[in-house]
Amino acid sequence: MKKHLQALIKKLWLVAGVPLCILGLALLLANPQVGADEKEKKKKIDQKKAFTIYQQKCLGCHDSVADPEKEGRTRDDWHLVVHVMHGYGMDMSDQEAEAITDLLYDLRSGIEKEAG
Repeated sequence: MKKHLQALIKKLWLVAGVPLCILGLALLLANPQVGADEKEKKKKIDQKKAFTIYQQKCLGCHDSVADPEKEGRTRDDWHLVVHVMHGYGMDMSDQEAEAITDLLYDLRSGIEKEAG
């Protein structure tokens, strides 16, 4: 009886357990793509929020960041530019400043230099 039960468990494992393990592995391998899509959506949402902050904090004095005559900047350069605006009386939180820095760098991607 015990051998019969062991044989039954082995057959059940081969019929159900192995395919379930393979399916689980396939889902795990496919999951990074889902994560990448979610990350891209989050980035777009973050950029919309950052642009709203940019409109509120920057466009009163600055028309655009799309000046083709200006040399490209690194992310660190944009960080300094945004933080210099505190000296001109701009009131913004550190999170708002980082959002604007990221937005300006991302908007000019391909034009900007990378930090060396």
